[in-house]
This record gives sequence, structure tokens and C-alpha cells, in this order.
Amino acid sequence: MKSKFLLLVFSILFVSMIFSNIPESSYWFPNDLLDWSPSNDPNAVYNRSHVPLAKRIIGDPITDVARKDMKIMVLSIMNPSTSGMPSQGLNNSFKTYPFSFWQYVDYLVAWAGSAGEGIIVPPSADVIDVAHKNGVPVLGTIFFPPNVYGGRRNWVDQFLRKEDGRFPIADKLIEVAEYYGFDGWFINQETNGCKPEHAKLMREFIRYIKTKAPWMIIVWYDAMTKTGEIEWQGELNEKNVVFLVDDDGSPLADSIFIDYRWQSLKREKTIENTLSTMEKYGINPDRVFLGIDLQANGYNTYANFPKNQNEDGSLKLPLALYCPSWSYYSSKTIEEFWRKEETLWIADHPTLVYSYKEEFINKDWGDYPQYRWQSPAKFVVEKSPITELPFVTYFCAGHGKSFFVNGKKLSGSEWNNRSLMDVFPTYRWKVEGPIPTISVDYSTAYYGGSSLRISGKLSKDETTIVTLYLADLNIDQPVTLESAIKGKGDISVSLVLTMKDGLQKEYPLILSEDWNITKYILDIKGVVRYISLKIKGLIDTEYAFNIGMIKIVPRMTTEPDQVKNIKIDATEFENGIYAQIRLHWYPVKGAEYYEIYRLYPNGNKELVWVTYNNYTYIAHMKRFGKEKVTTLQVVAVSKDRNRGKPGEVTFEWPPYPAPKADFEVSNTIIAPGETVSFRNLSSEVTEKVVWILPGATPSVSREWNPTVKYLKEGIYPAALIAINTEGEDAKLVNPMIVVTTRAKEVKNLALGKRAFASSHVPAEKPELAVDGTVENNSKWCAVGKPPHWLVIDFGKEVIVNRVVIKHAEEGHESPDWNTKDYRIQVSNDLETWKDVVIVKGNTKSVTEHAFPPVKARYLRLFVETPTQVGDTAARIYEVEVYGLESF
Repeated sequence: MKSKFLLLVFSILFVSMIFSNIPESSYWFPNDLLDWSPSNDPNAVYNRSHVPLAKRIIGDPITDVARKDMKIMVLSIMNPSTSGMPSQGLNNSFKTYPFSFWQYVDYLVAWAGSAGEGIIVPPSADVIDVAHKNGVPVLGTIFFPPNVYGGRRNWVDQFLRKEDGRFPIADKLIEVAEYYGFDGWFINQETNGCKPEHAKLMREFIRYIKTKAPWMIIVWYDAMTKTGEIEWQGELNEKNVVFLVDDDGSPLADSIFIDYRWQSLKREKTIENTLSTMEKYGINPDRVFLGIDLQANGYNTYANFPKNQNEDGSLKLPLALYCPSWSYYSSKTIEEFWRKEETLWIADHPTLVYSYKEEFINKDWGDYPQYRWQSPAKFVVEKSPITELPFVTYFCAGHGKSFFVNGKKLSGSEWNNRSLMDVFPTYRWKVEGPIPTISVDYSTAYYGGSSLRISGKLSKDETTIVTLYLADLNIDQPVTLESAIKGKGDISVSLVLTMKDGLQKEYPLILSEDWNITKYILDIKGVVRYISLKIKGLIDTEYAFNIGMIKIVPRMTTEPDQVKNIKIDATEFENGIYAQIRLHWYPVKGAEYYEIYRLYPNGNKELVWVTYNNYTYIAHMKRFGKEKVTTLQVVAVSKDRNRGKPGEVTFEWPPYPAPKADFEVSNTIIAPGETVSFRNLSSEVTEKVVWILPGATPSVSREWNPTVKYLKEGIYPAALIAINTEGEDAKLVNPMIVVTTRAKEVKNLALGKRAFASSHVPAEKPELAVDGTVENNSKWCAVGKPPHWLVIDFGKEVIVNRVVIKHAEEGHESPDWNTKDYRIQVSNDLETWKDVVIVKGNTKSVTEHAFPPVKARYLRLFVETPTQVGDTAARIYEVEVYGLESF
């Protein structure tokens, strides 16, 4: 045993392989796009949408200021980064922006692009799918950044290059949109240095696209003018109208996003000038959108709505909302997101209600109440894609903390795939009678990851009616109405269908503590216009129930065919116990989507993924025990949710691995009699551990994470042996623990010291990372291409043993921006650096690292992967370095 222990102590440490083969959404620089084709991009087939653009109907106005011809465009950050975004979501992460207020949106621009990653970015497949389900065209982004953010004039030149009467980039933009299945491009040219020739070429470029692909939607941003200069107008005038109207008066770009400067109080005539230009050139009102920037403050934004309102309160021109995704990226919990999302869209709506409406209405707007945020929803009329049978909703938000099938939990893993997001209720919330609390509930679902939870109080015979959906469903054949609810309360619950001719038909549901399915064969003919819930108190009561399904489907249905020819295209393994798999199969006629199950030896099965694409991937699958072969089943699911017979495929696991030993310690400089906690970080296959801790009490431990006491001064080593049936491994650190009476002198040696860095933005300097606070955006931020580094100069040689780093989330920013991969290094000469800590895959907001005491004048934080996503900026709010001035 002793000889084997010594051999293992000096062995090379194992570095686990990180999955790197998940298909990513596309992004390009201009010349890179020229080289792209579906045949040479292994990810392209995963980035295709398979959901056609749904037909929508428009309802009747429910406010006095709503107009049927008024529109809203949104530019939303649908993914937190340009690069590194999975094509179809992940089966091990809940994180995604679940936008659901599609009924108020006419165009979605999937905003993305950066100088460090790529400037031409199509929407990801899941975004296209969910937008199309809701009948909303979705556009990719072409973003030429301002020069101060890395923009380069040569990218504009490459983009506009003309060959033999062709624009090669334009041809590629058409090819990408056709292949991926989205609807157009938003062009934002903000790079300085262009001339009138560039503006002329840009107009030719747009004309070329519209001639070759008339179906493609092109939206122009109000930045570059006809002179080529970047000069935001904040109105439509002679300088920018040339991108909207051709020389012969015919349309060029379909619409224009007017820069936020239209709101300026110093420029009183921006709306009048815009309307005058529109009249002069015969431009329809629905082609000119006025921008409002919500990225920083969301519904706390002061906006000059009055400038764009008629005397009756209606809007003069459509709105373009930049970053309503603020509601997601500014929230720390999903509950906070839904609260902000409802407030942002519904705000002061005179008809619709939501839980936090009173709080918003009573908000103090200081000296400028006239510029308070107003509900975008109140100015437009709701639209609905529920125009044909079958109609099915499970109120699935496109992600979940587990996955349910027919009311049973078939996966306990987090997941996200917005392709699975159902059409959410049209009216949020239109209520007659006592107002209930309505929320998205992730704790239970009938199918997918969520359901609607409705709770409240009713007196006897008191009734609440919640109008959920606007529809245009023609019932001209035998049709089944099916629903699923669960909950408590002395109430009766019914679904109410309101026909186009005003006739209402009520269908009672059965409430119980488990999911209860109610089916009716509809006994009505005609067009269903509204779908509502009716809740009636049988006695004075409190109630709470979940609705998990509404289905209106033809009675005569067929099962889809069996999935055939399933092929596993690639497998990648991590540590011998995790697999990532790419697979595909022949498309099944009549399939809406596909479920993938994993079969267990005991006959149970787990749902591991659901996809609309017959080319897909399973990002994360854990080995079951020491199994050698895993069987997967793929099942086709039809639009009316019938399932076909499963097809099967298997894959083999590599040999089961021996463990890899690793550990961390709470502190390494302590006083006699103090305790130290050791944490086992050995690989997951470890079955047993042995700790050897000379000088400690106890000195040998078989606990997983022991806490021990050191009684005497001294310098001591520490070792861990990790064991399983396949072998063992050990880690020895010598020296590790210093026990000294001077431990009381340990302090933060970095506080207020000189700091310098590889780069920083002007207001976020290196010294802010050692100023002792994370408030008021006190951080060091470096931009550009990583790695980034921050050096702290202690002014003399000191002894350091512990570092605390406070990352983006600790400064109230997104957890997606917490530093992922980094090193802590020390030096005495700024030339030779020694790693004392290496971190891979961090997600925490605060990290603490204790290591054997080491002498150093300088400490460097070396950031290799700045964020959890593709964002390349490092955001460090504080670095605390603990140790002794001398020993």
C-alpha cells in the first residue's frame, strides 16, 4: 500500500476533457460568411427551423387608444452572447430568455453581434421556431459596431464588395435565411469612416436583395446617412429616407428603426418632420418605427410617449423597443423575471391586470410624471396564431427544472429549448369578477416544464372569468376538447368557448389533487372566438389550481410512423461517465416533433431530449452505474400529440475509469488549536477516500469532507487517496498547512494597493478591484480578445495564502458574466509567474481559494475565459488577497 501511495503521489494530474462539440448557432465576419455553405458547416443542419410562419388574426381593441394598424418591433437579446450559443438549447440548463408576449409584436430582431465574435448573426433555431409558432417574422442582425467598440471600416468594404454585377455577401445572406428558415435581416451600420460611395453601394445592396428575394424583410437602422457619415437623425428626413425609398419612388428597405434621439426635448419637431417626410415620399406609417432604449432600466425608463401621441392618446407612429430582454437579464430569479416581464408590457393598461400593477401605478416619477413608462400593449390590438386545428397548449415556457409527460415526471434535469414553448394566453390577464393571482409554475406540469397556477378567494356563488385566448377555429367536423387541471378549493371550474356569433358553451372540469383529464366531444358548430376559464365559489373559499393542458383536436386522428434509420453521428465522453451525442434519423411524415428516451436495465425510461429537428444532440447524459451500452428510443409526436412507435439506437461507453484525486482546503495559515476543513474534489467515480494529515487530529480520516484540528505550531503536508474498484489515485501537497501564533495578523494585503491590467474601459479601472467595495459598479472591466490580466503590486515581498474573488453577479450583474476559467499567479519580478490556483468551469459569484503560503511581491489574476457565455469582457468587482506582511 505504501509503495503504491508514493507512486500515485508523484503521478501527473489528470485534466478532464470539457465538452466542446455542442452544435453552435452561427456568427460570421463578412469574409467568413463568403466561405460558408451548409455542406462545409457541420453545425448548419442543427441550426435549421422546421416551424413555418403561422397565420395570425387580429382581435378587437380592448382599450380606447389601441389601433389595429399600429405595430411594435422589438430588438431583443435572445441569447446572452454572440458566440458559444447552443443551436437548439440544452438538456442540463434552465437558463434561457422565455419571451412570451408575442401577441403585441410584429417583428422580432434577434439582436447580437460584436467586434470580438462576429457581426453577422442569424437567429438561433429555437428562436425562429417559437417566433414562427406565434406568427411573428424573425430577423437576424448585421451589426457594424462603432469604432470605439472595435468597428472596422474594412468590414463595411468587404460587406459591400461587388463582383460582375453581384453582391456576393447579399447572395449569402439570402442563402442563410432560406436554409435556416428565418425572414430577413436588420442592418445597423455604425462604423465611422465611410463616404458617399458606401451609402450608394448600401442602397444598391438592399435593392439587390429585394430584387432577388422579395420575400425577405430588410430593416434599416437610423445611423449612417446618405453621405456615409454616422449621424443619428432621430427622425426621418432627407439624410436617411434614401435607404427607405429608391430614386424612382419604389421601396428599398421595408422599414426603418428611428434612433432614440426622436424623444429629445431640444428637438421639438422630430415627429412632425418624420410625418412630413413620409407624406412627401408616400411612405406608409407602418414602415417607420420610433426607437425606445430599455436595456438599462426597463419599465423604469423615462420615455417621451406624449410626443408620439395623438390628442386621443393613440400613437402617431409605431414603436421599436430595444432590449425589452432587460426583464430577463436584470433578474436574479425566474420569478423576478415574470414580474418584470408582465410589468414591462402591461404597465398601466386600463383593462388587463397583473399581480404588481398597483405597485407600478403608484411609482413615483419625480418631476417628470408625463414621461412615465406606458404599457406598449395598450396601443396595439392583440394578435393570435390560433387559426387552425389542432390547437394544443401545455403552457410550457420552453424550459423547465424537470420534464413531465402526461403528468408524470420523466426527467429531473433542468433543460431549455424554446422550440417547445407553447402559445401563451393572448390576454394577460383579462378578468371579470374577483381577480386571482396567475403565475407560471415550474414545480409541476402536465407536459414539458411548466403550467399555469391560478389562486384566489371567492365567496359563495361568486364568479371569476379569465379570458385566455383569442382564436379563429372553425369547428366543422367532430372535435374533441381535452383539458388537465389539478388543485384544491371548493370551486367549480369550467372551460368556456365563445363562438363568433356570441354563443357561449361551458364545459365543466373536475378538480382533484392529481392531474385530472376531462374530455368532451364538442356539440357545437361554427368558429371559436375566445377560450376562457370560469371559476365559481361553491362556498366561501380559498382556492389554488394548475391548468396544464387545453387541446382542441379533430376526433379522427392517426399515429405518426415509426422513426427509422437512427444514426449516432458522434459521441464525446468526459471522465468516462458523461456523454454528449449527435444523432439524426429520417424525417417522419406528420411528425411535429420528436421525443428521445433513455432505457434503463430495470425497464424504466427517462426523457432526455425533445426536438423539432431530425438532426439534434444530447448535450449531457450521465452513465448509469457501470453500464457498458445505453439504448435510446426516438418517438415521433404529431400535431395533435399522438405518438408513433419508437425507433431504437445504442452506443457503447468507454472502460469505467479509476478515480482522480483532488481536494481544497478552507485555510492554510491558522493558529494553534484552530480547525481546517478539507473538501474532497475527486472525480465522481470515487467510491472511498483516505485522508493522511500529519499533525492534525485526527491524522487519518475516511470521511468524505473532514474537519480537523491542528494543536501545535509547525508546517504540515496533506494527502488524499481516492479509491474505486478500478483503481486509486492520490494527491499530496507538501507543505500545505502553516500553524503559527502569528495567524491573527493575517489581513487583506490587496486593499488599496497599486493595480494595473492588460486593458480597461475608462470608468472601470484596475484599482476599483482593490477598493474594498462592489457597490456603484466598482469593478475592473477589460474588453477585447482574452486573455485579460490584473496585477496587484504589494509594494514589497509578502506571504500570501488565500484569495477571494468577487465576480460579476456579486456586483448585481448577470451570473452569465461570472468568470469561468482563470489562474491566480504570483511573481517577484513581473517576468516569471507561478500558478498557485487554476480554475476551470467556475459559475459562482464569489470564489475563495486557499493554497500553501508563498512569498511574492505581485499577484496576477489571469482570465482565460471571462464569462459563462461567449462575451469576452472580464468583470471583476473585487480581489482580496490574504496573508502576512512577513513571517
